[in-house]
Amino acid sequence: MAILEMKNISKSFSSSYANEKVSLSVEKGEIHALLGENGAGKTTLMNILFGIYSADEGEIYWKDKKVQFSLPKDAIDSGIGMVHQHFSLVKKMTVLDNVILGLKNTGLFLDRKVAEEKLIALAKKYELKIDPKAKISELSVGQQQRVEILKALFRDVELLILDEPTGVLTPKETTKFFQVLRNLKKEGHSIIIITHRMSEIMEISDKVTILRDGKKVAGLVTYETNPEELSNFMIGRELEGDVVISKKEGTGIVSLELKNISVKKGKKKAVLNNINLIVNKGEIVGVAGVEGNGQKELAEVISGIRKHKSGEILFQGENIDDYNVRKRFDKGISHISDDRHEDGLVVDMTVSDNFILRDYKKAPYSKNTFFNKKAIYAETAKAIEKYRIKTSGTDGMGAPVKLLSGGNQQKVIIAREITQSAKLIIANQPTRGLDIGATEFVRKTLVEQRNIEKSVLLISADLEEILMLSDRVAVMFGGEIMGILNREDATVEKIGLLMGGIAKGEE
Repeated sequence: MAILEMKNISKSFSSSYANEKVSLSVEKGEIHALLGENGAGKTTLMNILFGIYSADEGEIYWKDKKVQFSLPKDAIDSGIGMVHQHFSLVKKMTVLDNVILGLKNTGLFLDRKVAEEKLIALAKKYELKIDPKAKISELSVGQQQRVEILKALFRDVELLILDEPTGVLTPKETTKFFQVLRNLKKEGHSIIIITHRMSEIMEISDKVTILRDGKKVAGLVTYETNPEELSNFMIGRELEGDVVISKKEGTGIVSLELKNISVKKGKKKAVLNNINLIVNKGEIVGVAGVEGNGQKELAEVISGIRKHKSGEILFQGENIDDYNVRKRFDKGISHISDDRHEDGLVVDMTVSDNFILRDYKKAPYSKNTFFNKKAIYAETAKAIEKYRIKTSGTDGMGAPVKLLSGGNQQKVIIAREITQSAKLIIANQPTRGLDIGATEFVRKTLVEQRNIEKSVLLISADLEEILMLSDRVAVMFGGEIMGILNREDATVEKIGLLMGGIAKGEE
């Protein structure tokens, strides 16, 4: 029996449909996958259910009762929780404070001790290990996701919506996470999981609803389908297959060299400790590791966002230690950030404004302090076509970036950073949140850059991606490089040992 029914839901933005007469049914104790390309309307549909948006048309029935939630608080009070792709946590507060934030009090004060005991019990029950006293700012992205899930479970939700939940997890963490979902299912919880990964859908879901261009194109029982059929429904074509990176002799010309780079965060242990790394021209160097082991800091040190305590950075033979972000970009260092909302985009600005953020002072975009809007729109239109960016409304370039799906926001960043003048591309989780078609396109783009003698530093939590694209693989643990493997020597097993802190030769 269905615990949730959404009937003929429609929602438009700027005269363009995000959802058009979409129907969805979820039963009690069911894991239901919601599949579709970036911009297909998946998150919009769930935001309507969760009370963030209101539908223009259609009806929602929750436990046989017609509902229309005006605020997320109303949905939560009714037993529906949602973990967004971009977490809604207060970073300066502790885990416990975030979990109890906004809770109803039965008296004047909330008993923090009782709340902490309940949180610890929940974390233990669902194997979501977390320190209630830790500040959110000190946690890895994967740990922050645990807090979001615990926050929902603390409120006794019956339906949990998860938007791209494994995008921040390693394969090992994903396996554990799926066990959590199975335990929730056994206890009668219903789960809606938005994901682009076919293998995950086949492994964890009971049913699949597929959206394309805002419309429902299929509703399937998982064990009766296969990844090829799902892909055809989702993007309307078959994938071209895995990206093939041809083996070639490196140029031997050093593009980037890090010498004994160390970074400290306050009085704590160094987040980067004595890093030595070379990236040659015409080479992709993959950086693997469990998230939170210094990969983000590595990207920020090279791009100039973060200062290093000791060591030396050479780019094309030149010391760039004292160069700021702007000067490093002008020299040819591009940076695709792992957190598009925090430091990749200005979400209230338009697509075209975000596209020119790096070059707005240069021709053809400006002259004598005046913007050349014709040139800005022409170049943005080219990028939108090349990267297949789905924008909102008829004037997509003038729409705020926040109206785009997460995957299309990512494409805006990639279009801005991978330019003709880029000589080194630091790509930190470049395909996170992208659908399979867009992922295929981005991977091919990175390989094309490598093949025209540019340098790529690929940081990814996706081991399959690392092994597919890298000429060499550097593995990080605890802020250190545990080992560097050549393409022919790199295996999941070897990388896994290094990711766990076992250096080469110790196994």
